[in-house]
Order: sequence, then C-alpha cells, then structure tokens
Amino acid sequence: MIRPKEPHAKDPRKLPSGRWQARVTYYDSETGKRHETSRTFATERDAKRWGREQELAYRDDPTRRPPSDETFGSFFARWLDGVAASRVRDTTVGAYRRYGRPLVKELGNRTLKSLLPSDFQAIYAAMIQDGKASSTVHHTHVVAHSALNEAVSWGLIPFNPTDRVKPPRVTSPEVDPPTSEEARRLLQAADADRLKALWWFITLTGCRRGEALALKWSDIEWDQHVVWIRRTASAEGGLLAVHDTKTAKGRRAVALSDYLLDILVQHRDQQTSEQSFYGPTWNSEGWVFPSDNGTLIWPSNLNTRFRRLRQIAGVRPSVHIHSLRHAMATTWLTAGIPIKVVSERLGHASIAITLQIYGHLLPNMQATAAAQMEALFVGRNDDADE
Repeated sequence: MIRPKEPHAKDPRKLPSGRWQARVTYYDSETGKRHETSRTFATERDAKRWGREQELAYRDDPTRRPPSDETFGSFFARWLDGVAASRVRDTTVGAYRRYGRPLVKELGNRTLKSLLPSDFQAIYAAMIQDGKASSTVHHTHVVAHSALNEAVSWGLIPFNPTDRVKPPRVTSPEVDPPTSEEARRLLQAADADRLKALWWFITLTGCRRGEALALKWSDIEWDQHVVWIRRTASAEGGLLAVHDTKTAKGRRAVALSDYLLDILVQHRDQQTSEQSFYGPTWNSEGWVFPSDNGTLIWPSNLNTRFRRLRQIAGVRPSVHIHSLRHAMATTWLTAGIPIKVVSERLGHASIAITLQIYGHLLPNMQATAAAQMEALFVGRNDDADE
C-alpha cells in the first residue's frame, strides 16, 4: 500500500516581532495540491500546542490530504481478506469475491483516487448487455459500495464514487413451476433413485435445496409429524459449509404428511443398511440425505443428479430443483391456502417476498373468491335454476 502524504506541523519559528508562528502543511483531497496554514502566538509553547492540535484534526479529515495511490485491486483484496472475512461467513466472502470479479477485471489496475461514478455505471451496463441477471448486477454494486465505504472510512478517498451510481432495478423473473403432469413424471422417475425421499421432501415441504441437505435425523419429531428447519448448506469457491439459518422466519417447523413420513421411514431403513455396509468408514454426523458413505452432498452434485432425473422424466430443461419448491407454493395458493400460511412454510422473511414471487397467480384466484363472496352475501346459486 502507498500511504498518502499526511498533514504535519512544522517547528514554530520566531518572528522579528518576537512572536512565534506555527505552521501546518496539508494536501487537497481532489488535486493533491500542497497547502499551508499558519497562526502566530505570544509563546513558543502555545504555537507548538496549536500546531499539534491542527495536525491531529487534519489527520482525521480526509479532505486535508490527497487520496491514496493504492490500486483498486490491491485494496479490494485487503478488504476481502481483512474486513469482510471478519464480519461474514466464509462462503459469503467467496460470494463477494465472485461478485467483485467484474470490478477487479476492469478497475483492478486503477488507483482508488482515479475511480469515477461513470466507471461503475459502465460496468453495470456491460453486465446487463452480457445477459447477467439484474440481481447479479445489484449484488456487484452492493459489494463495490461496501468496500469503497471502508476506503472512505480509512481516509483513502474523500467520497464513495458508487454513491453517485444508480444500479439497475432488480426484476424477478416470473415463476414458471412445473405442471402437475411434469411433477408427477419427475416423482415417478425418482422412485428408482437412491434419493427418492429427498425429491419428495422438497416437493411436499417446499424447503430449499440447502435446507434439505443440512437436515439431520434429530430435526424430525416423528410423533408430532414435524420437521425443524434449522440449518442450510452452501458451497462457494471450493468450500462446502453448513450454517445455522439466519432469520427467525427461516428457522421454522414444517408439518409432515403421513405419506411423507412413510417415505422418510423407508429412507431411514435404507440408510441403516448402507451404514452397515460401510461400517466404521460411514460418516456419523446424522444427515438425512447424505452421499453414499454418509457425508454431506455438494449442492452442485445434487444439481447434476436432478438433471439426469429430469432427462429420464422428459421434463423441460427450464425446470430445476428450486422448481419443486415453486410447485408446492403454487399448488397451495391455487388451492386457496392463505398466503400467510404459504409464506411461513416457505420460510420467507415477509409476506411481501411471497407476493413478489407468486403475486401473478393471485389474479387468477380472484374470480373464484368473487363468486364465493357473491354466493355468501347475495345468496346467488347457479345450481338453483337447474
């Protein structure tokens, strides 16, 4: 790191009048131009005290010194490994690194003081043009803003250039869940799969992929017909990790049907046989849906397994694991289940998120609701005329 020139107080000098002059040198943050301010005092002691006070005040004021000559690439690496790594999960740091790649690629050799809002605006526009999702671009902006906020706090730059940038508006693609026929074919194909219980579990509970992979047998209350969602598994940058679910809404109890409980019992018996086969080499952490030898399954490996299942079932390529979660949500909503209940089962932080994802389904339900209200309050019954 190249440190910027620091403000400093010079030794006071005695003037012909007998008074003492204190001088402090500082630097303009925009141009780097050197400036000097001075003041006279009756004693050398007072002059030195004022000089020290001004020097300290100027050191805390980034507008009194030039921006750092450090490159953005060097600073971003320091920020990731130092600040970010001390505040967030390892997998989150990996995600920050991934979202920051377009920034480092384009701006890595540029000095911090040379960065302009237009640089970031151009990067975001190029990402959109290359087909990146608006959410991805938004995450890149958030990472850039957080990192450069730290640079401002450290006095390396006078302001955050991303404060003056408008990232693209995040738009969520309309959910396109599998049809009932596609879901049926997928689950039929899953009958021959070792992880049959996993596919049924995601479909019937609406849990996320990571939540299902991080499930332990101790999370299931068999007598209560309930499973507790407490953890999630994720992978980033070659690191596989399990973390406790972040939010209170994410940590939730999900009711299990008798049919799903029967499938889980069969799966447990199958796993007992596998454990006997592997003996002491079996991983004993208690995962419900582990690999062949009991270890945690990598999410990417599960994706590969699902693609094979999808091909066997003859289902559209646009259907993915998360589509099973969407299938549960849309089935419940179209069946008239209150959106609050659906939102709680999905583990959404608020109903607003559920509405944002599935709101396009609700207008289709309004006609039925209107007819029911009319029948209730007006007493109209179409069957009465027959």
